[in-house]
Amino acid sequence: MDLVARDPVPWLLDPVNPSVRFQTLRDIFRQSAEQLENEHARILAWRPVAQLRRHWDPYHFWGRAHDPYYGGPVGNFGSLYLLTQLAAPRFPEVEQPCEDLWVYGRHEDGIFSPPGEAAAPWLSYTGMALQILLHFGYGDHPEVENAWLAAARRIEADPRRLGCLLDDRICRAGAVKMLGALLHRPAADPNAPGRDFGQIDSAVGLICDYLLPHAYDWEGEDAEWMLPRFPRYYDTDIVEFSHVMSHTVKGYTISNRSASASKRILQQMLTLQDQSGRWTKLKTTPALAEEHVYQPSRWLTFEAVHALILAHGDAMYASG
Repeated sequence: MDLVARDPVPWLLDPVNPSVRFQTLRDIFRQSAEQLENEHARILAWRPVAQLRRHWDPYHFWGRAHDPYYGGPVGNFGSLYLLTQLAAPRFPEVEQPCEDLWVYGRHEDGIFSPPGEAAAPWLSYTGMALQILLHFGYGDHPEVENAWLAAARRIEADPRRLGCLLDDRICRAGAVKMLGALLHRPAADPNAPGRDFGQIDSAVGLICDYLLPHAYDWEGEDAEWMLPRFPRYYDTDIVEFSHVMSHTVKGYTISNRSASASKRILQQMLTLQDQSGRWTKLKTTPALAEEHVYQPSRWLTFEAVHALILAHGDAMYASG
């Protein structure tokens, strides 16, 4: 609470946004799934989610059934990623698109990528796809498990590929998406034959050492990071970066250089809060217009506050 201008948590609990309310109760108040069953179900009845469900059809879902990436942020892949960011519970309409994602959305080596595309965007799409599949309960499926390991192997084999090229510049968003996926991989049997899960820990360390010590130019080439937005697609911002990074620092052993750099990232994120301790949406986004640009965002504020709690600790709400 010493790091925010004013406590924004009561604002996050407003039932007007059941997605943020649920995530706040789960991650800040640390309530159990059983305690939150009704809160979680309210997300499905919420107007933006109910409207998305009405746009689903039984043949191609939100796009083309055999091409998960068709339609971009409003197609099957984009809709699944949106629902994941909203913390929507699993419901029947998402099951076949999730299964099609690993059937039609992967290369032979297990890496996810749009069909026919070059290898450059694999990191972003693989990280986002794994987040989707984990969120909707497919994290322990053998094909999904293979994708975790394939991604880790690719990272270890060629760390230089962590920064995909976008518009003739290095794009670090993909590394943020991949890190977000690796952090929440379900626990697996370390003695399973043919499975070296230590590779995943190694991949996390490589991504951190790539992302964190970079000398970010917040007013120059990295200015885009300073424009928080929600929901996101393949792009990122400093709030998402800080949230993912704080999970990493809490759950993994990383180099001293990365740990020191993580504090600088958090300090930079703090400069974006307003006098009410809230974070403002500063860039328009596709697929969901529930919050307006240049207005305080409950989603962004939740992520920022949760990042600070992960980094600095705060039992104030968890004990209440």
